[in-house]
Amino acid sequence: MKLFEASRPATLEEVSWLRKALKRQFAQLRIGPDIADEVVLAMVELATNVVRHSHPPAREIGLEVHLDGVVITLTLTDDGGAFPAFEDRWRRVRLAATDPEGGGGRGIAIARAALDAVRYEAGPPNRLVARRQLARRRPQLLVVEDEPVLLDAYLTLLEPDYRVLPAQTLRNALDIARKTKVDLILTDFHLGSEPGTALLQALENDADRPPIPIIMITGDPSVRLRVLELGVDTFLTKPVVPERLLETVKLALVRSARQRARLFQYFASSLDRLVHPELPKQLGPFAAALRWETADIGGGDLVIHLPRPGRDRLVLVDVMGHGINAKAGAVAHAAMVRALDVGEPLPPGAFLARWSGLVFREAGFDSVVATALVVDLHADGRIAIASAGHPRPMVVTRDGARALEVDGPLLGFTDTADYEALTLTLAPHERLLLTTDGLDPAELASGGPCPAWLTEELSGRHAAPLEIAAGRAASRVAARLGPDPQDDWMMVLLEPAAAARAPREALPAMEGQGTGEGQGTATEQARPRPAAAPVAPAPEPARAPMVTAAAPAVEPAGGADAETETPDFQPAGIGALRKAVGEEAFARLAARFLENAEHKIAQWEQADDPAAVVAAAHALAGLLGQFGLAGAALRARAVENEPDPLLRLALARGLAPLARQELALFNAWFTGA
Repeated sequence: MKLFEASRPATLEEVSWLRKALKRQFAQLRIGPDIADEVVLAMVELATNVVRHSHPPAREIGLEVHLDGVVITLTLTDDGGAFPAFEDRWRRVRLAATDPEGGGGRGIAIARAALDAVRYEAGPPNRLVARRQLARRRPQLLVVEDEPVLLDAYLTLLEPDYRVLPAQTLRNALDIARKTKVDLILTDFHLGSEPGTALLQALENDADRPPIPIIMITGDPSVRLRVLELGVDTFLTKPVVPERLLETVKLALVRSARQRARLFQYFASSLDRLVHPELPKQLGPFAAALRWETADIGGGDLVIHLPRPGRDRLVLVDVMGHGINAKAGAVAHAAMVRALDVGEPLPPGAFLARWSGLVFREAGFDSVVATALVVDLHADGRIAIASAGHPRPMVVTRDGARALEVDGPLLGFTDTADYEALTLTLAPHERLLLTTDGLDPAELASGGPCPAWLTEELSGRHAAPLEIAAGRAASRVAARLGPDPQDDWMMVLLEPAAAARAPREALPAMEGQGTGEGQGTATEQARPRPAAAPVAPAPEPARAPMVTAAAPAVEPAGGADAETETPDFQPAGIGALRKAVGEEAFARLAARFLENAEHKIAQWEQADDPAAVVAAAHALAGLLGQFGLAGAALRARAVENEPDPLLRLALARGLAPLARQELALFNAWFTGA
């Protein structure tokens, strides 16, 4: 979506004209004023650099601004001399006044602090393409120090990991804090003739801003108690040790996040009931699987199911950010969506248009940026989709995946939003993937396709039942994003119900649905069924623990399907435990684990009752997953959640051989054999 386009003579007066025109355009759109100001400032600094420093001088300068998803893209062109070694200089410049690049370099540094990424292409014409997300992902720090050299030192230390806003006076610091969302303040105790404590008092009286951690620095240790009594989070004395400064900032941000989480817990339960992600597994002629995870307590991703005669409507919403603000935005959007569903049904495009108009006219949504996807699943198998800046849906087959070309402006971005719906019908071998951008923020946020690692995972699991394929993909997401994802994510997988009931060709022996990581919702887990007395065939002898012995040879017993299984031992997580507890304690844990696991596997092989294996599978999955036996844990989860008794037993028969293979891998890893 093009927001702005202009071409002007390359003079400083015309750069000022571009600044005013772009600011007016942003004011007419639903962009947060702090984000808009930073983008405009970055444009001014880059354009000024072109006018002042290009050789030969530029005669004309052009600017285009686009919005793709939730990413603003600035394209600056000029007909002057190329900028030599731009990428190298872009990486090296700093906000510090002592930067070796000098004044011109500081202008580039200001732009770099405001932007997420920049690409330069030498011309003619020269093209500089800059990107900036509407939602912040890196913490933003306000650094206040009246001594320029010290301010430069702090900026140099902090810039690689944070967005940094410098201030040298109390007035300047207050102005920045009031206009811009700041996650932490690092300030000197003495700011000229005024104490830094005045900044604390001013922020405490600002009811429109949440509490933020403040780190105060001083060369006078005698004021320590006074500063702490005023509510400062942490106190540092000069000279500041660099490692101590970085550690203190990091820990203060972590503590702040935990405090927000505890505060939010007081009212999170009632809010969660309003927007807790939940879907039935059958939606008319479609089977559905939902997986999700939040980056903080709360979360701004939600899916709403709106059933109507003849169709089921799914509404996916992604409120930018996470935590309290994102959850509040999600609750507001959920209420609006359910209210819009009352009365005469609207097609997806018209539904989005009316929704967007309400958001634009509601002042409370000024700071809430959200994308949305409306998906109608009709009883005759047709699917209609309309998008408001949301990541594109993907059709997944065994041969790969393709993105559906469905786009539209963000919710409430303009007062004249128009949305066109795309209609399709899935073939029996196709699945539809709907996601939010937390799966791959850099690509999906700008309207790009789902990451190849995810679509390849789903294509490779095409023969597996839908729930198992979704669970395995969720485990892959969790492993990719790590235990502390930067953003919430959600994934919905749909397929024609006839395909879900059809026999699966070459069904892998274990296509598990995850160890619980990255699955987000307890409603996805099948509840244990009452256990019946097991019928005991001749058991295979149990093997002894293997902690001090080399890994034995593994026999592929347990059914033909075991031969298609690939062991999936993942030592990374268990390696962290080993490092944390020490070798001696871990050796004891490993010995007890192997003994316990072998005992449970021997008991498992005696069970032949479809109901009896459910509870046993739940316990076994937790034990094996904790010690890195990911493949066997996933197989146990698949057994636990499989509703069909015969398929459940078929999955169960391959568990013991797979678990023993992974136990051997565990033992080899532990002993170094």
